[in-house]
Amino acid sequence: MQQSLVWKPWTNPGVEHLNLDIASDGVNASSHLMQSIRGNSIVATYTLKYDERWRFRRLWLKVDNHGQRSLDLHRDIRGNWFLDSRLREDLAECQQVMLSASPFTHTPLLQQGALAVGDSERVSVAHVDLLSLRVEARQQRYQCLHRQASHAVYLCEAEGHAPCELTLDDGDLLVQAIDQFIRTSRQTLRHANCA
Repeated sequence: MQQSLVWKPWTNPGVEHLNLDIASDGVNASSHLMQSIRGNSIVATYTLKYDERWRFRRLWLKVDNHGQRSLDLHRDIRGNWFLDSRLREDLAECQQVMLSASPFTHTPLLQQGALAVGDSERVSVAHVDLLSLRVEARQQRYQCLHRQASHAVYLCEAEGHAPCELTLDDGDLLVQAIDQFIRTSRQTLRHANCA
């Protein structure tokens, strides 16, 4: 299954366009985003690879902000993390990767087990700051607030950030993160740019 997804930041200028390919042998996502982060305009391109159970395998990221920088982060089948081929033992407890300015990276965390209403789960993530390219282990907690056939609402409490309410569609893809991101369509973006 292939999908094309577009998100806009809630208030800042910017856009993310992501192509998602879900196959029997794994999940691949490739994205291009432009955003203003803490007063800095950035352009970023990334690819994410997961196995068929949405377990993180590899991130390749290139960011242009006063010059180009890139990183390659991967996790082997034994759970060892490597950043640009160097072992990162401090990430050993992390299960997934989280990109600071991309709403997509909530999806793999919530794909691994749907929570019942009222239930919560705490996870360790390798958090990648798109402005500095710093990678560090962080804690996130998700609590299911509401669930229907068409959507689910979660509260996300991420270390270093204010709590945020997430609405996901029936495929666990982010529709909106209150005060952060909202999903839109390319057609809506075209009309907005023409106005």
